[in-house]
Amino acid sequence: MSATIRQIVNEALTVVGEVSGPGVQLYEDDRMKDDAVRAFNMMFKKYSWHQYLKWFLVTLDGVTGKTVEQLFERVMEFEDFIAVFRDMESNPLPIAPAKMNPFALANTSSARPLYWTSMNATEIDYAKRKIMVYPPTAQGKLNIAAKVYPLKVGAIQFDWEDVFYLDKDMLVYATAFMTLSGDDLNAGAAEVVRNMMEMKYKDVTASLGSHPIPIRGDANIPHYWQSY
Repeated sequence: MSATIRQIVNEALTVVGEVSGPGVQLYEDDRMKDDAVRAFNMMFKKYSWHQYLKWFLVTLDGVTGKTVEQLFERVMEFEDFIAVFRDMESNPLPIAPAKMNPFALANTSSARPLYWTSMNATEIDYAKRKIMVYPPTAQGKLNIAAKVYPLKVGAIQFDWEDVFYLDKDMLVYATAFMTLSGDDLNAGAAEVVRNMMEMKYKDVTASLGSHPIPIRGDANIPHYWQSY
């Protein structure tokens, strides 16, 4: 069940009061709102939630290995890219090994992308493009799956009425944990809430893991080799 930040904070305050006892200190609204956002960020990173996955169709520029489009401003980090495919193909492209020499691909006659990797974070267009392919002169289109962070484009922070589309109880426990983990007087209470958060996370992901998996001879077999 989804919930607004206000609903999450209100319920997290109740949890904090229950596990800490009658002597619990009062926490400011702004502090709790920040804790709710941090809790969401933690859970957002822990799993590739389908409700935050999006598929992109992009075109390579054929010169630099970058995409023509600038679509990835809300794909926050490199690890939020889930898979990259050549257009209409079933086998994902491998990530370029960190020690691979990209200049060694200069002699290949392939016009197709062979690997993908992160752009350097200091490049001026990194924020909106983020990834590139090797060889850089590769042409064509890519199909890309990535996690999209729900902060509205142009916004610098969440509002109280913004909705987080994750399990509400999981976020409530995570918010309470964030709040209590910064309070030295409630270390035991923080551990109790952390356990509840982890149990709820395991329940949610176990439910997702119980879905049927299609058995096919193409996309579901790992491919780690690459032909030129």
